[in-house]
Amino acid sequence: MKNILSVLTILFTLMILSGCNYSSSSPSGPSDGSKCEDGMVPEQPSYLMNVQPIFDANCNFAGCHGSNPPSGLLLTSYQNLMQGGVSGPPVIPGDAENSLLVKRIEGRIQPGMPLNRDPLCEFEIQMIRKWIDQGALNN
Repeated sequence: MKNILSVLTILFTLMILSGCNYSSSSPSGPSDGSKCEDGMVPEQPSYLMNVQPIFDANCNFAGCHGSNPPSGLLLTSYQNLMQGGVSGPPVIPGDAENSLLVKRIEGRIQPGMPLNRDPLCEFEIQMIRKWIDQGALNN
């Protein structure tokens, strides 16, 4: 019985890891040290597991969206994101194309985000877009 549980635990872990294109130490990027890779965005991205780590790695710094942001937009939690900032709500659930957040990370409106940093890679942008298009759930 103990051997069966061990095998099932290993199989379950492998199934989870095979669906991820990044390491657990850096949830928004791959494990090879590069910022992004041409991976597949999960069928149903999770805010907590897929989107928040992108914000943590690229946006949540002093003077940006981590604490006392000039824009009023904190990206430190789902609740803060959905509350928005001085420009209004950054996310329109179900409509990534018209969401202010996507327009800024894609550079379609200025200032583009992240400000004065490398832009998000296509994998990260697609992760955020898919999460928004699927309703921007707190999952």
